Amino acid sequence: MRALTGGAAVDVVFDGVGGEIGTGAASLVEAGGRFVPTGAAGGVYTDAAALAARGVTVLGLQQVMERGLNLRESAVTVLEEAAAGRLRPVIGRTFPLERAADAHAAMEARTTIGKTLLLV
Repeated sequence: MRALTGGAAVDVVFDGVGGEIGTGAASLVEAGGRFVPTGAAGGVYTDAAALAARGVTVLGLQQVMERGLNLRESAVTVLEEAAAGRLRPVIGRTFPLERAADAHAAMEARTTIGKTLLLV
Protein backbone atom coordinates (compact mmCIF):
# COMPACT_ATOMS: atom_id res chain seq x y z
CA MET A 1 0.00 0.00 0.00
CA ARG A 2 2.89 2.37 0.63
CA ALA A 3 3.68 2.16 -3.08
CA LEU A 4 0.31 3.79 -3.77
CA THR A 5 1.18 6.75 -1.54
CA GLY A 6 4.80 7.04 -2.64
CA GLY A 7 5.80 5.85 0.83
CA ALA A 8 3.98 8.71 2.54
CA ALA A 9 1.66 8.38 5.51
CA VAL A 10 -1.94 9.55 5.18
CA ASP A 11 -4.24 11.68 7.33
CA VAL A 12 -7.43 9.60 7.11
CA VAL A 13 -8.43 6.03 6.25
CA PHE A 14 -12.01 4.79 5.87
CA ASP A 15 -11.91 0.99 6.15
CA GLY A 16 -14.86 -1.22 5.28
CA VAL A 17 -12.85 -4.41 4.90
CA GLY A 18 -10.93 -5.10 8.11
CA GLY A 19 -8.64 -8.12 8.28
CA GLU A 20 -5.21 -7.91 6.64
CA ILE A 21 -6.30 -5.18 4.23
CA GLY A 22 -7.69 -3.03 7.04
CA THR A 23 -4.57 -3.53 9.15
CA GLY A 24 -2.40 -2.58 6.18
CA ALA A 25 -4.47 0.52 5.49
CA ALA A 26 -4.40 1.49 9.19
CA SER A 27 -0.61 1.26 9.18
CA LEU A 28 -0.57 4.15 6.69
CA VAL A 29 -2.25 6.60 9.09
CA GLU A 30 0.21 9.05 10.61
CA ALA A 31 0.17 10.10 14.27
CA GLY A 32 -2.57 12.67 14.69
CA GLY A 33 -4.53 11.11 11.83
CA ARG A 34 -7.95 9.48 11.81
CA PHE A 35 -9.04 5.90 11.20
CA VAL A 36 -12.74 5.28 10.47
CA PRO A 37 -13.77 1.62 10.41
CA THR A 38 -17.06 1.23 8.53
CA GLY A 39 -17.25 -2.55 8.59
CA ALA A 40 -15.24 -5.73 8.65
CA ALA A 41 -16.08 -7.78 5.60
CA GLY A 42 -12.95 -9.81 6.38
CA GLY A 43 -14.46 -10.83 9.71
CA VAL A 44 -11.73 -9.18 11.81
CA TYR A 45 -11.72 -5.60 13.04
CA THR A 46 -8.52 -3.55 13.14
CA ASP A 47 -7.09 -3.13 16.66
CA ALA A 48 -8.34 0.28 17.83
CA ALA A 49 -6.18 0.22 20.98
CA ALA A 50 -3.01 -0.28 18.94
CA LEU A 51 -3.96 2.64 16.71
CA ALA A 52 -4.69 4.87 19.71
CA ALA A 53 -1.28 3.96 21.17
CA ARG A 54 0.27 5.32 17.95
CA GLY A 55 -1.63 8.60 18.33
CA VAL A 56 -4.29 7.76 15.74
CA THR A 57 -7.87 8.76 16.56
CA VAL A 58 -10.38 6.01 15.84
CA LEU A 59 -13.83 7.35 14.96
CA GLY A 60 -17.05 5.52 14.31
CA LEU A 61 -18.99 6.55 11.22
CA GLN A 62 -21.68 8.12 13.43
CA GLN A 63 -19.04 10.34 15.07
CA VAL A 64 -17.87 11.46 11.64
CA MET A 65 -21.45 12.34 10.71
CA GLU A 66 -21.95 14.31 13.94
CA ARG A 67 -18.89 16.41 13.15
CA GLY A 68 -20.74 18.06 10.28
CA LEU A 69 -19.44 16.07 7.33
CA ASN A 70 -20.95 17.47 4.14
CA LEU A 71 -22.00 14.27 2.36
CA ARG A 72 -22.67 15.92 -0.99
CA GLU A 73 -19.29 17.64 -1.00
CA SER A 74 -17.58 14.43 0.11
CA ALA A 75 -19.35 12.40 -2.58
CA VAL A 76 -18.25 14.86 -5.27
CA THR A 77 -14.65 14.66 -4.04
CA VAL A 78 -14.68 10.85 -3.94
CA LEU A 79 -16.15 10.63 -7.45
CA GLU A 80 -13.55 13.08 -8.78
CA GLU A 81 -10.75 11.06 -7.19
CA ALA A 82 -12.15 7.83 -8.63
CA ALA A 83 -12.51 9.37 -12.10
CA ALA A 84 -8.89 10.55 -11.90
CA GLY A 85 -7.80 6.98 -11.14
CA ARG A 86 -6.57 7.73 -7.63
CA LEU A 87 -9.04 5.39 -5.92
CA ARG A 88 -9.11 1.70 -6.66
CA PRO A 89 -11.60 -0.71 -5.09
CA VAL A 90 -10.34 -4.03 -3.81
CA ILE A 91 -11.93 -6.75 -5.95
CA GLY A 92 -12.13 -9.88 -3.83
CA ARG A 93 -13.74 -12.34 -6.23
CA THR A 94 -15.77 -12.44 -9.41
CA PHE A 95 -18.56 -14.84 -10.31
CA PRO A 96 -20.56 -15.32 -13.51
CA LEU A 97 -24.15 -14.10 -13.12
CA GLU A 98 -25.50 -17.65 -13.12
CA ARG A 99 -23.46 -18.27 -9.92
CA ALA A 100 -25.00 -15.36 -8.01
CA ALA A 101 -26.05 -17.73 -5.22
CA ASP A 102 -22.41 -18.83 -4.82
CA ALA A 103 -21.31 -15.20 -4.66
CA HIS A 104 -23.84 -14.49 -1.94
CA ALA A 105 -22.77 -17.59 0.00
CA ALA A 106 -19.11 -16.52 -0.22
CA MET A 107 -19.94 -13.09 1.21
CA GLU A 108 -22.02 -14.62 4.02
CA ALA A 109 -19.20 -17.04 4.85
CA ARG A 110 -16.69 -14.16 4.74
CA THR A 111 -14.45 -16.07 2.34
CA THR A 112 -14.16 -13.06 0.06
CA ILE A 113 -12.68 -9.74 1.10
CA GLY A 114 -13.28 -6.61 -0.91
CA LYS A 115 -15.91 -6.24 -3.58
CA THR A 116 -17.61 -9.32 -4.95
CA LEU A 117 -18.63 -8.81 -8.57
CA LEU A 118 -21.12 -10.59 -10.77
CA LEU A 119 -19.98 -10.76 -14.39
CA VAL A 120 -22.73 -10.20 -16.94
